[in-house]
Amino acid sequence: MDRPTLLQQLPAALLGGGTSLRAADRRLAWLDSTILLVAGLALFALGQVDTARGLHPFGVDADSLPAWTHLVLLALACGALVLKRRMPLLVMGVAAVCLCVDLVLGGSVAMIIVLWDALFATQLHGSPVTRRITAVGVVLAIAAAVIASAAATTDPRTPATLALTLFAIVVTPMWWGSNVRQGSELADAADDRARLERERSAALLRLADAQQHDAVRAERSAVARDLHDVVASHLSAIALTSSAALAGEPDPERDRAALRSVRAESLASLDDMRAMIRVLRSDGDPDQPDEDLTAASRTANLGPVLEQARLAGLTLRVEDPGGLIDGTDHALPVAVDHAVYRIVRESLTNVLKHGGGRTLLRLRHGDDLEVEVSDEGSQESRGETSTGTGTGLVSMRERAEALGGTFEAGPDGTGWRVRAILPMPTPAISTAGPETGETT
Repeated sequence: MDRPTLLQQLPAALLGGGTSLRAADRRLAWLDSTILLVAGLALFALGQVDTARGLHPFGVDADSLPAWTHLVLLALACGALVLKRRMPLLVMGVAAVCLCVDLVLGGSVAMIIVLWDALFATQLHGSPVTRRITAVGVVLAIAAAVIASAAATTDPRTPATLALTLFAIVVTPMWWGSNVRQGSELADAADDRARLERERSAALLRLADAQQHDAVRAERSAVARDLHDVVASHLSAIALTSSAALAGEPDPERDRAALRSVRAESLASLDDMRAMIRVLRSDGDPDQPDEDLTAASRTANLGPVLEQARLAGLTLRVEDPGGLIDGTDHALPVAVDHAVYRIVRESLTNVLKHGGGRTLLRLRHGDDLEVEVSDEGSQESRGETSTGTGTGLVSMRERAEALGGTFEAGPDGTGWRVRAILPMPTPAISTAGPETGETT
């Protein structure tokens, strides 16, 4: 699309297009006009009129005109200055016409001052189009005056003196207004940069707050999961064991076994609580490995858990061809070992709470470790008696997915099944010589 020409932009420049200034630099235009009018009246009272008496190209006799004619032109020009902020080019045109008429009538210093303010306003408040039109008009006016002066006299000093005088009178206020405008624009740009910097800082603070909030929420979730694993499962086991002992007829041997189980669960709960507190207080110290903090929660420690489930009345069958529970085969990584213990314990606790019937615990060890706990409890009774919040299922899923594995829990047609697949890291195969210790 072609850019509009200067003539096409002239109507908009005449009717408006002034640029906005900083609030600290704004003054009421009518106050400026009033000050110039009062100054003009003072100059008129001091006799600063008829300064260009020889300029009468149209045969106008300045002596035959009343003195207040200059005041009318001055009032008209000062009235136009009220609009200098919104329509600086139009004000400049009115001031130029009044000045030309005033020069024909003899001229006055006050009108020159009004012209200065109008030129200053075009550079300070005018749009780029207004400034460009004003510059072109000033150059043409000075050139026309110099050419006319050169044609009227043979002395080359006269047009040269006129050119320098007009340049000093007309260009100086324009140069001053341009400098003031540039300073105001630089101040506005600095304010914009400061505002953007404040907004950027505020955005960074909000981002930091959001990240901190996410970190706190993740930490709370981890603490809630560990607290559930440590406290809820042990307390549930204690409650179920004691309830099973109280449900039947008094039996000293069975009651003693239940008390021993309750005591074992209480001690195990205390040990796990201490281990969890040490984990929460530690700062990732390499001298304090994780296996020391979680040694109590291993697959090899599931034996008492299984016996307690049977003591609570659960018909439990275990398939562990790899000997993970009795610790005779396959040492598991610490994280996987701990996850297996927690998943099995939580699953059996849920079976005792909500299930029933025969229960199967299956541990399959290969490239992946599969943990499965299934029972034959009816789904109707499970739904009616369920009072949990689902935290146990969430905790088991988080543990499995944290190791890169999968977890699923739900009905399987005859009951409820919990199944987790945990990836096993591939151990490095090394053959070291008995003397050199070389590895291949």
